[in-house]
Amino acid sequence: MEKMKDYLERFIEEHNFDENYIRNHQSVFNRVIRSLKMCENCKGLDECTQLSKGEHLSLSYKGVLIEEIEYCDYAKKVNETEDLRKKYVYCDIPYSLMNIDMNNISFTEAQKYLYAKYLGILHGKSNIGLYVYGDMGTGKTYLSIALANSLIKNGKKVAFVKVSDFFNTMKSYFSADNTVSLINKTINDLKRCEYLFLDDIGAESVSEFVRDDVLLRILEYRMEHNLCTVFTSNLKKEELQKHYQYDRKEKSNLMKSRRLMERIDILTEDFVLSGEDLRRK
Repeated sequence: MEKMKDYLERFIEEHNFDENYIRNHQSVFNRVIRSLKMCENCKGLDECTQLSKGEHLSLSYKGVLIEEIEYCDYAKKVNETEDLRKKYVYCDIPYSLMNIDMNNISFTEAQKYLYAKYLGILHGKSNIGLYVYGDMGTGKTYLSIALANSLIKNGKKVAFVKVSDFFNTMKSYFSADNTVSLINKTINDLKRCEYLFLDDIGAESVSEFVRDDVLLRILEYRMEHNLCTVFTSNLKKEELQKHYQYDRKEKSNLMKSRRLMERIDILTEDFVLSGEDLRRK
């Protein structure tokens, strides 16, 4: 916010307070001054010294002088991020990337064709999903998050799933009293949302539960109802099929792996994103 001195001078001038009025309400002004001083040279919420992080006192006048609690710019940004996250059906997006969308990201020459494909999805020109694969650090996740956030801002029902983290969460449900209910609700949410992003698929450990009880159920429904699904992976589809052929006990089941891949093939077109590892730049 504006500097404390400028803020007080503007407020006093705006309401035409005379010296007598200021003197009679000095305690109110003093409390607000102390609060605003604590915000000077602020470097973020982690270093906030206010009693309630991100909140400071401010003044308003409605016939009487009123102290109000106001969120600082840092807190407002956090609140906006939380509001956006709550709109997701499921959200594994890092907080640091909740502010990006298709309107404010920059993209490399190698990424421009994927960006164009994603614009088509955003504007409803295509309901066919994408299987985006390529080396690590080429921007697959970054661009997918930008699309997901834009879809959310357009009022769509979206789930963004980091596949390996998701299955760790699902496994944690087994210790809950309502295990079946929790698992079924989560699966149903991902089955039915308008747009599903499965990020970094193929990085998770494979089990029959992962492949058959969860992924196959979700993708079967989405295939039957023509719902847009976007995958990102470091693996080509042939490599992903081999990944799902073997569970953790090295038990092979090629038929079930093929069934899963058939759903992915029907749901998506392939897109290889090449380029240098942008994380190392």
